[in-house]
Amino acid sequence: MAALPLIAAAVPVAMYASSKLSLPQDAHLISSLIGSKIAYSNIAKSDTLNVTHRFDGCYRKYPDREALVFEGRSYTYRDINLASNKIGNWLLAKGVKRGDIVSLLMQNKPEFLFCWLGINKIGATGAFINTNLAGKPLTHSLKTATATMLIMDTELASQVANSLEEIQQMGYSIYSYGGPEQFDFATPLDVSGVSDADTPEHLRRGTTVDEIAMLIYTSGTTGLPKAGRVSHSRTSVGPMFWSRFYKFSEKDRIYVSLPLYHSAAAVLGMCVAWSQGATVVLARKFSATHFWEDCRRNNVTVIQYIGEICRYLLNAPEHPLDKAHSIRLAHGNGMRPDVWNRFRDRFGIPVIGEWYASTEGTGALSNYNTGVAGFGAIGHRGALASLLDKGLKIAKFDVQTEELIRGKNGYCIECEPGEPGELLTLIDSAEPTRDFKGYHQNSSATKKKIIADVFKAGDMYFRTGDILRRDKDGYFYFGDRVGDTFRWKSENVSTAEVSEVLSQYPDCIEVNIYGVQIPGHDGRAGMAAIVAKPSMNWDQFAQYALKNLPRYSVPIFIRKTPEIEITGTFKQRKVELVNEGMDPSMIKDEMLWLDGHSYKPFKAGEHKRVVSGQAKL
Repeated sequence: MAALPLIAAAVPVAMYASSKLSLPQDAHLISSLIGSKIAYSNIAKSDTLNVTHRFDGCYRKYPDREALVFEGRSYTYRDINLASNKIGNWLLAKGVKRGDIVSLLMQNKPEFLFCWLGINKIGATGAFINTNLAGKPLTHSLKTATATMLIMDTELASQVANSLEEIQQMGYSIYSYGGPEQFDFATPLDVSGVSDADTPEHLRRGTTVDEIAMLIYTSGTTGLPKAGRVSHSRTSVGPMFWSRFYKFSEKDRIYVSLPLYHSAAAVLGMCVAWSQGATVVLARKFSATHFWEDCRRNNVTVIQYIGEICRYLLNAPEHPLDKAHSIRLAHGNGMRPDVWNRFRDRFGIPVIGEWYASTEGTGALSNYNTGVAGFGAIGHRGALASLLDKGLKIAKFDVQTEELIRGKNGYCIECEPGEPGELLTLIDSAEPTRDFKGYHQNSSATKKKIIADVFKAGDMYFRTGDILRRDKDGYFYFGDRVGDTFRWKSENVSTAEVSEVLSQYPDCIEVNIYGVQIPGHDGRAGMAAIVAKPSMNWDQFAQYALKNLPRYSVPIFIRKTPEIEITGTFKQRKVELVNEGMDPSMIKDEMLWLDGHSYKPFKAGEHKRVVSGQAKL
């Protein structure tokens, strides 16, 4: 009997140790990784590596199950299979061969999926073109694809027409699909008389780990888009992991309002659904107004987010039905810590599945978050997981030179817990998720992302370009993109940290922080583009900023803007803002500046005082 008090006392100690060692989280992560690797090994052995085999598995098992809902119309797995067979056979009749690339410029529609699967079913590759592009970015993306066929959404004809001569000079044949409209420069894609029989199986048999399923383009926030090469193996094994880690099943109904031309919707939306036999409720585009209505009407169980979507939903007026839904999981990336708990509490979301990954990069992080512990973190690696997977390292980074810091031995230096640095992920061609395929037709950009002899001779890592920190409990937190953190008054200013603080001010709707150069001053001064409510009191806002931020981090300049430009994947654009600087004659928005302890109008006279050095900053 004397042993019972000792056992009772040991239980809380064991529970505490388990929590601190993160064993339950690590066990879930490791089991998901092992399960996905076993599943991947099986499909590699059975020669079903082509991503269309994931869809085929659902079709064979659940032919009459609802696979897709789009604007009130339902499609079964059989419906999609037959429609994609028609596209595959039409492509073959047009002379498209295994290994060819077909450019696809199409909005979120069932036709996008028909084309995607039809292209891959004959062993070809789809180049998923950003539907927001026009002019030079569009022609650059089409040229990079090295394709000779463009399948164009009829609703996007004007974008193509405006660059028609250049596109035709590239040798493109243009086909319009998805509507009754006729265009002089495009041939209607008509499959009415085409067979819906299965495409020849040999065209996708023997698919190797190096064969590319799709080209997915970067957002182009720092220049023209780059085409990431996404392999069939990566498109298969990635969803196998995510479906296990976030507990997807055939009963899930996944709401996808993100663009299908990007990997978040394509790989972590559609391919995850195809790995389980789930249903996708597809929206033409994201709409804060219709989001929850769509989810309630379609009995959605999982929602996807990216970038600023959750902030937009929070900024919408509160509604009595905010929690009237069947959603068990919100998964995505880019949810900021200042939004996290407010979003969970207002809408009653049990699990937030934040993940970190890039279309072309190696390695990933994931956070299965159900409460306060770990909120705001982009991923977690406890002691056991870190011991078993050494492929992610945070290395010391010089903000001024934007270079990794190497020690006396010539190797990079891993950061201590709490210390920010650039995340590096291991490149290993033997592992599908660690294999960096680079950028199509852009060897210079590919080389810039690879760093060799990092922690030992001969190793290679992928440079993510992201500044992260890892706390002592194994949670990873996003800091900034490389180049976003800037120096002012000999201090490092994190744009993300400043944005999080200012975004919590009640009258701030949206904030975009960046640094601008001032003639005669070292470093870059902080500037904020702010969308504010009409009730904004700028003097009170200044007091809030000065109270909650170090003085050197408080933005010196503000531009009052009606909206903040975002990319097609809901990331804030900064390049144009940085280039416009702080000259009021070059900026159409009304400007303010921090004069002492308050924000005052910033016009030509104030600009002259600043650049001449007469004003104290």
